[in-house]
Amino acid sequence: MYGLKNRITRNLTINLVAVMAALLIVMYFFTQQLLHGYILTRLQHDAESLASVIRLNANQQWQLDPGQMSTVYNRVRSGHYYYISVNGQRIRSRSLFDVEFPGVGTDESPAGDYLVDGPGDERWLVWRQQFKKQRDSITVWVAEDIAPIRNELILNTGYMALLIVVMAVLLFYLQQRTLRDAFRIFEWLRQNLASIRHRETEKSGVEIPSEIAPLVTEIEKLVEHLSHRIQRTRHAMGNLAHELKRPLQLLSIQQEGTQNAEQIKTLNEIKHILERELKRSRISGSSKTGARFNLAEELDYMVDVLDKIYPNIDIQIEFENRVEALGLDRDDMLELIGNLLDNACKFARQTARLGIGLNDNLLRLNFEDDGEGLEPEQMKQLNRRGVRLDETVAGHGLGLGICRDILDYYDGSIAFTRSRLGGMRVEVRIPVR
Repeated sequence: MYGLKNRITRNLTINLVAVMAALLIVMYFFTQQLLHGYILTRLQHDAESLASVIRLNANQQWQLDPGQMSTVYNRVRSGHYYYISVNGQRIRSRSLFDVEFPGVGTDESPAGDYLVDGPGDERWLVWRQQFKKQRDSITVWVAEDIAPIRNELILNTGYMALLIVVMAVLLFYLQQRTLRDAFRIFEWLRQNLASIRHRETEKSGVEIPSEIAPLVTEIEKLVEHLSHRIQRTRHAMGNLAHELKRPLQLLSIQQEGTQNAEQIKTLNEIKHILERELKRSRISGSSKTGARFNLAEELDYMVDVLDKIYPNIDIQIEFENRVEALGLDRDDMLELIGNLLDNACKFARQTARLGIGLNDNLLRLNFEDDGEGLEPEQMKQLNRRGVRLDETVAGHGLGLGICRDILDYYDGSIAFTRSRLGGMRVEVRIPVR
């Protein structure tokens, strides 16, 4: 089993990180290209300016008028450099000082740009272009150190990455809020289904999304169908037991004058089963299947029924603490408690007691009687899980098959010990969610 919310969160987080990383890389690349193009345009402009101001002097030597050039080329290691080659003559910017201009003579193309390492930590972007002037071919190299701009770009990219991380955290928080709000509908849906299962008159007010509404409708129909089926089955069992009681009474009367012990024993066993089913039917009453179980209200009715069946037994109900309505099936609990309390009354001499407590989401039911109880070996056998004693055997009418089936469904447990009253003590524990 996996968490749908965790899976969505993981996938969205991975996608968010991937998109943010791709966005950062694209931003860095395009910003770098933009700066490269801007600097290259400026270098091309400076190359054209150099070509326009170079002149032949009286000695037929090419020279530049420094006053017509930017002063940045006159400062040593200023990061801006030029180099001119014409008819074997070399003209260098003062900013080069004693540094050889790298890349000169290695590229014979008319024009182009390239990157080259300069002195120290400098990184030069070089623009090379040829011009024709007075029938002479002039080659101009203009370079600019882009290391400071590149470092600034890396620093700004770091700031941008930090900003993206902050935005990603904010988006993750908003994403979690959105998921929390979206998945809240499932909690409301659970409450609605619980209200349907427990037959509450009021449902949790919520507008169910159209995508989930068909599922809710089908679940409601299924719950209603199962409820009617279980109720019809229980009523049919009670009616069957009631209808068979009269023919069996006639058979008993007919067998009174006979000496056939086997037939009499068989009739008594059938009568025992019918009486037990009629008791269960009276104890369960006419409740709606799935209703929430309220111990304080239901036990009064149960005790009234058992008082009529066992008028000589003092039935005591003791609450260790306050027990509210429980999210347990009413009929299941009435059948479980009714079966065990009926057994306590059956084997009690004068007193049958039921102790009830609820702590740490654990319902504790202790059934005691002052009867003879069971032998240690029988007690040990009953404590083994899965043991089912024949309910028709005299002295063992414990209904373990019914009780264990119900407790298995609720992950409950049952144990048998000696009671302080002298008889049997049956301890039942049921987790209450």
